[in-house]
Amino acid sequence: MFLLSYVLTTKEIALIDSLSTLLYTERFGEFESRIRNLKGSMDPFVWSALKLAYLQIYMSDNNTDYRYDEFVSLLDSLIETYDRKRNKSTREKMLLATVMAMGAVFFGKRQDIPKALALGNKSFNLYREAYQEDTTVYDALLPMGLYDYAIGYLTKSSSRKKRGIEKLKVVSSKGVLAKPLAYVGLVYVYVFDNKPGKAIKYARKALSMYPNSRTFRWVLAQAYLKAGMYPEAYRTYREIKEDIKRRNPGCRVCIAEALYYMGESLHGQGKEKEARKVWYESLWYLNREKDPYRKRKVKELRKKLKGWGVK
Repeated sequence: MFLLSYVLTTKEIALIDSLSTLLYTERFGEFESRIRNLKGSMDPFVWSALKLAYLQIYMSDNNTDYRYDEFVSLLDSLIETYDRKRNKSTREKMLLATVMAMGAVFFGKRQDIPKALALGNKSFNLYREAYQEDTTVYDALLPMGLYDYAIGYLTKSSSRKKRGIEKLKVVSSKGVLAKPLAYVGLVYVYVFDNKPGKAIKYARKALSMYPNSRTFRWVLAQAYLKAGMYPEAYRTYREIKEDIKRRNPGCRVCIAEALYYMGESLHGQGKEKEARKVWYESLWYLNREKDPYRKRKVKELRKKLKGWGVK
């Protein structure tokens, strides 16, 4: 969530780490209560960036576009206020880069590619400037590493990919607030590199930092599935499903998504009958999801189920 550890005070780092734990373990009510009480008592830029991170993770975990307008309004306000400022400090560049990176991820997930690329490019340049000003700002290496790897992947340059991976490893060892995100970044680059053993290693590291996290359990489940470790994937997706039913039972599309991937995990084991039973259970939950803010995800899952003849 936050890539700012070396440009924040010790007090701010401790506070953000505490709040990040609430977000990574999906304790959104507690987070919102705390952030509300902190308004006016901390740097408004840091406060607003934390609020933006909360809105993004909340919408992602709940498969919803509820609070979409609130997110975009806050994002636009922060960029308008701070992007025009001249002679930005390293701290301000890192904060603004983090805000823009959240916007890039947000729009990328919604297939608004031009906006995602524009924000991602601006974010990358700010991170690079911040790192050039202070090479102890290790967290800035996370997006730079991902960028190097992506360019290396697209241009088939093994040396460029290697540079990207090395940057991510620096963050995973020396980062403070960005360490779990560096682990997740390494999961995805090793999945692309077809090195599932290493991907699973880092997915487990991320989850070990926050054992009650659905966010990082999803990452581990996806790594197992990509590796063809279908029994492990099935078990992990089932854990996610049970956690959602216990802590967020109103999100029927969330339960449906976990069930869908349980079905894929069974299919991978050659258990076709069991897979279809689980997929029809997924469809049952989709048919009962009436929240209009979740219709985008419902449509996506219906399309996937249809591909297996479940409709």
